[in-house]
Amino acid sequence: MARIRQKSTDGGCRNRLRRPAGWLWLWPVFALLAPGTGLARAPLGEHPVVWYARDDGPVEVPEFDEPALVPYSVNSFVGRPFSRFFNPGRFLRRLGSGEAARPAGDVNALDEVVNSTWFTNRIGLRELGDDELRYGAGLGQPFADGPDRSAPWTIIGAKTAGVTPGFKVKDARGDTWLLKFDPPVHPGMTIRAGVISNLIFHAIGFNTPVDRLVVFSRDQLVVGPNAQMKLGREGKVPMTEANLDSILTATGSIFGGAYHALASRYLDGIPLGPFDDQDTRSDDPNDLIKHENRRELRAVRVFGAWLNHFDTKMHNSLDMYLGQPGQGHVRHYLLDFASTLGGYADQPVPRFGYEYGFDVWPIVGRTATLGLVEDRWVQLERPAGLDEVGLFDAATFDPGKWKPDLPHSGMANLTDRDGYWAAKIISAFTDADLRLIVEQGRYEDPAAAEFMVRTLSARRDKIVRYWFDKVPPLDFFRAADGGADFVDLAVERGYAERATTRYRYRLSVVDEDRQARERAAWRETKESLVPVLGPDREYLPGVPAPDERFRYLAVTVQVDRGRGWSDATTAYFSLADGRTLAVDR
Repeated sequence: MARIRQKSTDGGCRNRLRRPAGWLWLWPVFALLAPGTGLARAPLGEHPVVWYARDDGPVEVPEFDEPALVPYSVNSFVGRPFSRFFNPGRFLRRLGSGEAARPAGDVNALDEVVNSTWFTNRIGLRELGDDELRYGAGLGQPFADGPDRSAPWTIIGAKTAGVTPGFKVKDARGDTWLLKFDPPVHPGMTIRAGVISNLIFHAIGFNTPVDRLVVFSRDQLVVGPNAQMKLGREGKVPMTEANLDSILTATGSIFGGAYHALASRYLDGIPLGPFDDQDTRSDDPNDLIKHENRRELRAVRVFGAWLNHFDTKMHNSLDMYLGQPGQGHVRHYLLDFASTLGGYADQPVPRFGYEYGFDVWPIVGRTATLGLVEDRWVQLERPAGLDEVGLFDAATFDPGKWKPDLPHSGMANLTDRDGYWAAKIISAFTDADLRLIVEQGRYEDPAAAEFMVRTLSARRDKIVRYWFDKVPPLDFFRAADGGADFVDLAVERGYAERATTRYRYRLSVVDEDRQARERAAWRETKESLVPVLGPDREYLPGVPAPDERFRYLAVTVQVDRGRGWSDATTAYFSLADGRTLAVDR
C-alpha cells in the first residue's frame, strides 16, 4: 500500500525543514537571490491552459558541436557539482521550500509538462494502442518493421574497433540504418534491451529513433563499392566480402543459424551534435529554458532508475535540424539504449546504477569500514540460466538511491513534484503493456522474456510507491455534475486499498492571485467526489458563494490511508464554465 507522509491537521503546507524564527531575517535576501522559486504563481484567469510550447519557430541552422567526452566528464564530476554546492540561491531555496532547485520551467498550470520539441505527452495522459507501443517512433511509417528487405542491404561503412562491431547500411528504400551487435561474449543481451528501452522511452514521451530487432541471413548483406571499415590505429581501409564474413563470425550474434542485430534508423534532418544537460544552446533562439530546469530531463533520473539506464551522458542524445535551412527548427532526441536492463559490454559492472563512476562517499565508506560493510550491489547476480539477461533485478533496487554513471545536471535538480510526475507516467504502464513491448526484443528463451516483464513490473511498483509516498497521487481534477471529482491514482492503479482510504476536502472562493475570501470547514468522505451544488443547482450549505472579485472555486483535498492526513492538493475552477484552471501541489 502506498504510504503517505503525515501532516498537521490545519491543512497548511508541510514544513520540510523546521525553521527557527531567527531565519526570518533571511527572507528578503531569499526573495532577491532566488527568484522563480514558485512562490509567485501565474494569476488565475479564463484563458485556456497551455499545452504546446512555441519552440519550433524558424531559425538558422546551428553549428555542429560535440564536446569531447573527457572534459565533459570532468565537468560533470567536479565543476558542476561544486557550482551547485556553492550556489547561494540553492541554499536559500532549500531553507524556504525544502528543495534546492527552482520549479521546472516547462510545466503548465495543471503541473503537466507541455508538448514541445523535447517531449510529447503520450502514455501519461492517454491510453496507447498496441501498435503505438509495438512500433514507437516508427508508427505508421513504411520503415516501422526495420530496413526494407526487398533487396540486400548495402554496407556503406563498418566499425570493428571497441567491444561491439557495427555496420552502416542502406536499404532498397534509400533509408540508412546502423546495425549494432552484442558483445561476442553476451549474445542477445544488449540488442534486445536497446529495442525494449527505446520503445519505453518513446511511450513515455521522448523523441527517439526507430530501433528494431532484425533477424537476417548472410545473403541479406553486400559490401558497397566504396565501403570502408575502421581498424583502430590504422584508420579507414577498403572493406571486402571476406572482411564482412570475419566480422559476422566474431559477433557471436547467431541464433538458429540467423544473425540478430539492432537496426537503428538514421534520423531525418541535419545533425547538430548532442544537447547538454545544463544551460541552453546559444545558437538556437527557440531554446529558452535551461536544460537543468526542464522537467522531462530532470525526470530521466526516475525513468533511468526504472530501466537502469545508467549511461545518460550527453553523448547519448542528439539535436537534429528539421526543415529547409533558415525555415526549420531543432528537435531533441535521446538515443542509444543498449546499456539498459542490466546490459553491459564485455565485462559486468555491478555498481552501475548504484554508484557514480567516481563516487567519493561510497569509497570513503568502504575505506573507513575496511570493506566490512557490504555494498548493496555486491549481492547482484545474473539470473541463472538466462544468458540473454544481464545484471538486472528488483530485490536490491532502491528508487531513492539510484545513480547514473556520470552526474547529470538535470537529475540533480529533480524535485518531489518532478519525481511524482515521472512516477505517474510509469504507473500508467500495465503488465500487458510491458509484455507487448518486451516481445519486440524477440528473446530466444521465453523464460528470459518473462523474467524481464516480471522485473520491470516489480521495479515499476517500487518507484511508484516511493514517489506516491512523497506527493499524494490525487490528480486529473475536473468539474463534475454538481461539483468536482478527481482520480486517486494509488487506488485506481492498485497501490492502495479503497476500503482503507478516506479523503477530506474544503472549498473556498479565491481571487486571481489565489487569495481566499473565506474557506468552508473540512468535510470527510470516502468518495473522490466533492459536491458543490444541490439538486436545485444552488450552492450547498456551507459552500462559499462567489462575488465579482472572488470568482474562482478552490477545492483542497487531502488523503489518509491510516497514517494521518497527507499534504494538500488544490484545484482551481472557473465558475463561469467549469474548466479546471490550475492545480497546486
